[in-house]
Amino acid sequence: MRRKIATFTIILIVWIILTGKITMDILIVGIIVSLITTFLYSDLLFRKSNRKKSWIYHLKQLFYIILFIPVFFYEAFIAALKVSRHVFEKEPSFTPGIIKVKTKLTNVTALTILANLITLTPGTLTLDFDMRERAFFIHWIDVTTLQQAEARKETIERFENWLEVIFQ
Repeated sequence: MRRKIATFTIILIVWIILTGKITMDILIVGIIVSLITTFLYSDLLFRKSNRKKSWIYHLKQLFYIILFIPVFFYEAFIAALKVSRHVFEKEPSFTPGIIKVKTKLTNVTALTILANLITLTPGTLTLDFDMRERAFFIHWIDVTTLQQAEARKETIERFENWLEVIFQ
């Protein structure tokens, strides 16, 4: 029951923040959407763990998440500059392709977040994930190398290291 209350509260707060104002009709719709979403997806948001984690662990995790947010925005901004450079070229100089990049992450939540971070970064798109090899298939707008280590460093390593610390 606590998970459902926490899910409802988080969704309602996000709803209010995203709408930008609080009126009675927006609040009623937000409550309805939050209730429906809570009952459909709260089990996916909070997973039961076999081991109990202390509040210090969660505080440390939150600290690293807060530190990671500006890192992601910086990386996304730099990638956006690289991609936007191609818009102004007379002759296209990019070499799009699909690369296979292995990851060292094992946590399902970390893998999911990494896939989303790759997709949110301009110029890259996560296409698939191979569970056996723990490898992402990524469409990259400007493939600069086909070497596994180099491609990994260029596309996922910057996020992977942070996620490893957050979800250890």
